This record gives sequence, structure tokens and C-alpha cells, in this order.
Amino acid sequence: MHPKIPKRREPRYETAIVAEVFTNRWNPLISKRVVVLDLSWKGFKLEFIAKDKLNIKTGKSLSLRLPIDQFNISNVKYLKIDIVVKWCDKELKRIGGVLIHPKGEKAIILGNLIQKLALLKQTEDDLTEGSQKQLDRDNEEAS
Repeated sequence: MHPKIPKRREPRYETAIVAEVFTNRWNPLISKRVVVLDLSWKGFKLEFIAKDKLNIKTGKSLSLRLPIDQFNISNVKYLKIDIVVKWCDKELKRIGGVLIHPKGEKAIILGNLIQKLALLKQTEDDLTEGSQKQLDRDNEEAS
């Protein structure tokens, strides 16, 4: 049985982080490269890069290793999180599921990563809204 996963009401944040998934808990050398499509306290969505067939089943526990040095949130280069697969799309080579929330320093780093993703999304939304407002003003002036 997995530990209780806290429920949060936060949105998912789209990313394009290239990470690694360790499919075999007993052999840390077997890993597959993935793109993290979105991440939140609720869960995640991953897309596998490799062309080989996806052989992951619902309910399987995996480890996700995220490179976090690009976000400047910690001195640690990677954050390793345990995950549980809740759904799998073999055609698109995508999986989704929930995080088994870490404790201690890892929990703080995960919280900082999600905060950073939220800040980046807010900045991106402000930029797109600002450009839309500028277009509306330009159209009014042209009329």
C-alpha cells in the first residue's frame, strides 16, 4: 500500500523538462528518457522519447529523476521522486499518475520547483495577455 497522498486544489503547470524514469527499482542502470509535459501536487504527465514499445502497466511504481539545476532553486542537481502510474496511452507513449510525496529536504525542493513553474506560467500568461491588449489598442487606433 502506498502512503496517503495529500489532495490539493492547485492547477497543473506545463513544462518541457527532459527527465529520466527508472522502470526497475532493483537496477538503477535501466532508465528511459521522458519529457515531463505537466507537473503539480496532484500528479504528472510524461511522454517517452524512445521509439521502442512502451511496456508499463497501470499501478506500477517508478522513480522519476528531474534535473533541477536549470531552475536555480537548490544546490542539488537532480530531484528523485517516486511515482505511481494511474493511466497509460501506448499509442502516444504517455503515462500519467500521482507523486508519492517526499519528506524533508526533497519535499521543500519539490515545493520550490512547483512554485517556480507557477511563476514561469504566470509570467508567460502576463506576456500573452499584454500582447493581446496591445493588439486590441492598435486595432482601436486603426479604426
